[in-house]
Amino acid sequence: MNYKTIIGQAWSFTNKNKRLIFWYGFIPSIFTTAYGVLYMAYQFFSFRKSPLMGYEGHGFLYDVGTFIVNFMTKNTSISIPLIIVTIIAVIIWFLLPTLCQAAAVQYISRKHNGQPATLGTGMRYGIFNFLPLLEYHALMKTVSFFAMSMEAAFVLRNLGVEAFKFLLPVFIFAFFLGLVLSLLFSYADFYIVVDNEKVFLSIWKSMRLVILNWQKTFLVSLLMILIGVRIIIQILTLMFIPSILLIGVSYIGMTWAAQIGLIVAIIVAIAALLFASYLTGVIDIFSYTVWTFTFLDLTSQKEVSAREKVAKVSAREVVPKVEGMTEEPGQEPD
Repeated sequence: MNYKTIIGQAWSFTNKNKRLIFWYGFIPSIFTTAYGVLYMAYQFFSFRKSPLMGYEGHGFLYDVGTFIVNFMTKNTSISIPLIIVTIIAVIIWFLLPTLCQAAAVQYISRKHNGQPATLGTGMRYGIFNFLPLLEYHALMKTVSFFAMSMEAAFVLRNLGVEAFKFLLPVFIFAFFLGLVLSLLFSYADFYIVVDNEKVFLSIWKSMRLVILNWQKTFLVSLLMILIGVRIIIQILTLMFIPSILLIGVSYIGMTWAAQIGLIVAIIVAIAALLFASYLTGVIDIFSYTVWTFTFLDLTSQKEVSAREKVAKVSAREVVPKVEGMTEEPGQEPD
């Protein structure tokens, strides 16, 4: 398996399928990116209003709950529509990324194998694998880096530095355990989607495939991490300009026209969200393509049993012919 060839083919495939990026990458990334922004904002303000920063009083979550209750009490006419929209948005955030991943992997694998697939074909077959894939993702989230960071932040914010230091070995162990499991389960998604396997059988087959091809899997994982870090740095660099613009607009809004400044700030924030979501969508589709190509390549290779006999090769076929060396008829080379 040539890693450069697979990554090059995956990048070429990604660039040629803009509709795949839009529907199965960009659209679900809007919800995941928005959730990430809200989560980071929650962590930031929660740390600001925590005993760790010397703050005494109610926490940030209490303030948010109080604001929501007061808003709903004073604006009863729009409270129910807002609640319905919020519930729908949460359901979409929870279900849509997994459904789009299943559809994208189906489409990519079928196109790679020469089948006349469309985006609709990927979605139709992806629906059949959606629930097992959702079950697998829910299982993996319990040991993910995101889950560990939430637990560590909660301990540091509410129990203090000493409790965090005491539990730090546990968090480090859980973090490395999550990394090892993520590596071992690299192909579980694809066994579920491509081969229609059950969740735990897919996990077992993924572990076996990784162990048999651990060098290839590790190198592909390392390359994807390096590519991801580089793209994240580029995203942060590009997001720096809108951030400066947003700060400037906010300052203008506070000093001159608050309403104009608020409108411009909202427009800039939405544009930044869409821009980050598109780049995230491209990364997701490229990642799905690399791992799908790798999975199809590794699973197409026949595993040789220790009982299978290999045809013997004569010495004449093994030893390369050296210039100037002559052999007598029927005489084996030295």
